[in-house]
Amino acid sequence: MENIVIDQLSNTEIAPSLQDGGLANSGRSLVAAAKSLGDGPFASVLRAWCVPYLFTAMEQLLENGEDPVAGINVAMDELTQFIESAGAPGFNRISIQGEQVAPANGHSPEDVKEKTGAHYGNLFKEFSTRSFWDEPKMLLEQRLVRNGVFAADIENKKVLDSGCGGGRYSVAWRLLGAAPVVGVDISPINIDDANRRVEMANLESVSFEPGNVLDLPFPENEFDIVFSNGVLHHTTDWEKGVAELVRVLKPGGIGWLYLIENPGGVFWDVIEILRVIMKNEEKAKARRALQMLDMPANRIFYMLDHVMVPINVRLSPRQIEDCLTSAGASNIRRLARGADIDRIERVFHNEPFAAERFGVGENRYLFSKS
Repeated sequence: MENIVIDQLSNTEIAPSLQDGGLANSGRSLVAAAKSLGDGPFASVLRAWCVPYLFTAMEQLLENGEDPVAGINVAMDELTQFIESAGAPGFNRISIQGEQVAPANGHSPEDVKEKTGAHYGNLFKEFSTRSFWDEPKMLLEQRLVRNGVFAADIENKKVLDSGCGGGRYSVAWRLLGAAPVVGVDISPINIDDANRRVEMANLESVSFEPGNVLDLPFPENEFDIVFSNGVLHHTTDWEKGVAELVRVLKPGGIGWLYLIENPGGVFWDVIEILRVIMKNEEKAKARRALQMLDMPANRIFYMLDHVMVPINVRLSPRQIEDCLTSAGASNIRRLARGADIDRIERVFHNEPFAAERFGVGENRYLFSKS
């Protein structure tokens, strides 16, 4: 399924929870209401606003210590009723004069790369200084220290950030003492923005270059640390990307891999239902709709990240571990801890209904190579 773009998939392929389970009935009703709005600009804005509505409801329910399924059903039923009321004929006649840009419908691997690169490039470039510099360093440090990786393991080590996005975590590695750090990304927007930010800050030993995470432009055994943080599940061949990480890692080095979890609980069920609602929407329009609500860029990124990317593969720990083993990785360890904001940290602390909320928690792995 990972080789198929989102607009080629059926609703239940994108969101299995629409077929059966505790959210199926309310989810199907919500999707039907959202689709019934039509294709006008008002309909696009309203569908985009479904994203923060459900995200906010979900976050509140995940914090209250109760079974979240009933609450999510209530939230989706209320949203369905609102959409049905708002979808009156008068609203559907609202139009915008001027040239309309038709969405692209290509499905080739090159098209997927272009769409994914543009999606993340346009999200990352809006990040504030704090979101770019301070927050990633704090999150990375918490994740490393809580899982037994300390400053001495990092200092003056050569790092590859494979699929670096806007370069936030490349910078985080450098601020934690690694050097040099090389970030690679498919998006020219990301590379330009990352270079601009580090040049303005006069931060040395960090560089960024264009490249494909499925065909890294480096020889074998090049890096002391390889880092892939939430990237390969958006590609056409995540297993090839894992093999590339292992290939360029030095024997005895440290590998870091994060891929989306399956099962993922209500958290991922809601995101996948939103993927169905938003699967034919234009990304620029969705960003503008959320900007109208005065949301900060990192919040918009958090919401639209998985909702609007063309490919969003979820994987079980067994699938990932088998792939790492086949690629030649050794000392494979699934991380039991995370930063304060991470789902796996909630699972670790055995919070009430953690499995129903978050499934197994994030699939973050450390590995090495003999």
